[in-house]
Amino acid sequence: MNKIHRKILIAVSSTGGHIYPGVALAATLKKKGWDVFFVGKKSEIIAKEGYRFYVLSSVGYPRALSFNTLIFLVKIFYSIIQSIKILVKEKPSVVIGFGGYVSFPAIFSARLLNIPSVIHEQNFIPGLANKLSAKFANKICISFEDSKKYFPSKKVVFTGNPVRQEILNIARPLPTSHFPLTVLIFGGSQGAHNINIALINSLAKLLSIKEKIRFIHITGENDFEIVKNAYKNNGFTAEVHKYLYNIETAYKNASLVVCRAGATTIAELIVLKMPAILIPYPYSTENHQKANADYLSINGCAVVIEEKEISEKELSGQILQLINNPETLAKMSESYKKISYPDPIKTFLDLIEKPV
Repeated sequence: MNKIHRKILIAVSSTGGHIYPGVALAATLKKKGWDVFFVGKKSEIIAKEGYRFYVLSSVGYPRALSFNTLIFLVKIFYSIIQSIKILVKEKPSVVIGFGGYVSFPAIFSARLLNIPSVIHEQNFIPGLANKLSAKFANKICISFEDSKKYFPSKKVVFTGNPVRQEILNIARPLPTSHFPLTVLIFGGSQGAHNINIALINSLAKLLSIKEKIRFIHITGENDFEIVKNAYKNNGFTAEVHKYLYNIETAYKNASLVVCRAGATTIAELIVLKMPAILIPYPYSTENHQKANADYLSINGCAVVIEEKEISEKELSGQILQLINNPETLAKMSESYKKISYPDPIKTFLDLIEKPV
């Protein structure tokens, strides 16, 4: 890549799973002197980081043919025009798309203007947008080595999923039998109602280990009061948040995580070698969260509970078993050694800083 012209466009969709890897890569590029800017949907996360940002008009692809299909096509076409104008104005030396239909217009426009482009797939099973973008990108980066079967092999690079430096900096102690052990619970950026309800319904069955356990629970806006009161009424020690921007502070103290199986979460668990109870979101595209979760479960790093089985009995039983057997938590952490995982940021930099 031209060392004089070090400007990069990062295209992201609207969810944290697409945004956080882009922000993680951007932070390192910025330190190395690159001029980084974003296109996508409005994002508080990116605004908080202070990057230059352009909004595109793209919307998600409707799953059934309807009037919304026409709206989708019109907005995609308009977003391509917007992207071309941005690329002509900014003249980046490379474009990176982190998935979702917001990133497709940027990748397609880069191909039209002969600007090198790279896409990144965070999930085990690629989304429709990246399957389409892959036809126009120069390189395709994947988070799971087995995902290469979904793409043209000559274009594929196994990078892993970039994780923010704040997460990488965590010096997490090895699992210990010193009680109380901390259980961290969270859903997505808006929380996960079914996980919240299943957990508070489980508290009565966890009274026998009340002295062995404490909770950090990120609930989302809607369930905050009911979850906070449930812990208080049952006499548990709990730190309850509506949202936690600096989730690294919670990870640092946790011995077990109960969470969804989004791509960013999976990458963070791998980096931290964190034992987990994973409850995949059942309506994710192509059921990709289940595939993400199974990847850790097969390697012995996590327990998977499907949402249809998330009764208080199932969840409380798994928590009881793991808290009462810290040696099992230690084995789960140790099992992460089975997973071959590159240094995502370094691998990305090697790719970006030479011709793609």
